[in-house]
Amino acid sequence: MVQILRDIHPVSRKEHKCMFCGGTIKVGQKYDRQTNVYDGQIYDWITHEECSTIAHKLDMYDDCDDNGLDDESFLECIKQYVYDNHYDDSIDDIAKDWQLPYYDIVKQILEELSKESNG
Repeated sequence: MVQILRDIHPVSRKEHKCMFCGGTIKVGQKYDRQTNVYDGQIYDWITHEECSTIAHKLDMYDDCDDNGLDDESFLECIKQYVYDNHYDDSIDDIAKDWQLPYYDIVKQILEELSKESNG
């Protein structure tokens, strides 16, 4: 089981790669950084704040094993959400305005969920 040693939300002083979506965390962007221990190994898990938020909002941690949520499971959940909510039968594909890099999709989902909860 993953043990969280530290959970901080710094502003990036250098570029990082988000370990959920694979996108770039830019200099000056606030992000999530966890220091964890798993199977005796200490490591940092770095993600966009938005990716961490969407993982919780879409209950991605509910079906995790002791390893926690990994990038593959995260991306599968994002793909499934887009397929379930934005499939365009007329083009037999995902709607054109949702064919974006994963980080942009995450931000669009958050915006969509925010509108739903406020509307």
